[in-house]
Amino acid sequence: MRISELELHEFTYKLDDVGMRHGHQAYDPGSVLEPPGFVLTVRTADGLEGHYRGFYFVPPMLAQIRMASSDLLGRDPLEREDIWQDLWKGFRHLDHVGMGPIDIALWDLAGKHYGASVSELLGGTDEAVPAYASTFMADDAGGLDSPAAYADFAEECLDRGYPAFKIHGFGDPDRDVATCRAVDERVGEEMDLMIDPASEYDTYAETLRVGRALDELDFFWYEDPMADGGESMAMARQLTRDLDTPVLGVEHVRGGPYTRANHLADEALDLARADAHLDGGITGVMKIANVTESFGRDVELHVGGPAHLHCASAIRNTNYYEHGLLHPEGIDWMSAQGFAESPETLTPDGTVPIPDGPGLGVEIDWNFVEERLTNHELIDTPTVSGLS
Repeated sequence: MRISELELHEFTYKLDDVGMRHGHQAYDPGSVLEPPGFVLTVRTADGLEGHYRGFYFVPPMLAQIRMASSDLLGRDPLEREDIWQDLWKGFRHLDHVGMGPIDIALWDLAGKHYGASVSELLGGTDEAVPAYASTFMADDAGGLDSPAAYADFAEECLDRGYPAFKIHGFGDPDRDVATCRAVDERVGEEMDLMIDPASEYDTYAETLRVGRALDELDFFWYEDPMADGGESMAMARQLTRDLDTPVLGVEHVRGGPYTRANHLADEALDLARADAHLDGGITGVMKIANVTESFGRDVELHVGGPAHLHCASAIRNTNYYEHGLLHPEGIDWMSAQGFAESPETLTPDGTVPIPDGPGLGVEIDWNFVEERLTNHELIDTPTVSGLS
């Protein structure tokens, strides 16, 4: 069995009542964003297919997928580890973001070949995964625009069954502390609480000030708060020493399992992020989970998607599935668009079931893709990629 072609369907999503605030998507009544998305299909000569549906950082992903085509065509698609190692080396001068789509599509294809779910191939369980409610960033438009609004929404999420709630806040330390206090006062006895400032804090002093407030409130984690995006191990190490609240990090550092090993060995992390979309696919996530487990720490998977549900089913040292982005106005965010049925259905007990069909267990909504199609490309001839 050999890979005979790659197919790319590019399209746009539609986000009603969403605009941009300080570089982040946020609630904005009447505005419409149409960000790009894509479906990658990896196909063998006998017609077996694996799919990946992409929804963020699309341009660099597509560029790297095209570059990787010369290293994929003619390969045995079941040799995922060998392909992963070759691509990691090939993208060593870049950021490896094209690897995730390719690897996930190969796992989907393998599951269909064996008639098993990715969870089964990983040796996972069929138990549903606990989910936390992950909010949109703050806005100034009558949505998540005040500490009280966040507290109201946290209470709503608690009523829906979520056992945990994560704040994407204002990026202003004082307003974020006020928000954390308001949410804790409302639901802190019943939910695990987290905050992700999205690397908005400019100074160590303000980062520490927020963190000490979180210590008082007994927050579950403090995620990537500093403007360096977690690159500075010295600064992150100092933060973990100065705070009791676990620091979750390196979501923005594209070093895969190697970065995590470095940060953990340097005591610059309490909890490690992993992302199948950006960190080398399902293969990359499982490597990160294993190296994190060897340090006795937990790994938390970043953003949604069926790949992360399957990974979570086979990872002991993880706590929650990120369900979002959520907003009190019910915005239909990109993470669930593009599938025939949403893979992220929350149960009354606050869990999300693992898809149980072959491969990823989800179907692409091809009508949605075709209606919003912007480009279609079939790659069946090796090209000079510059990866060597």
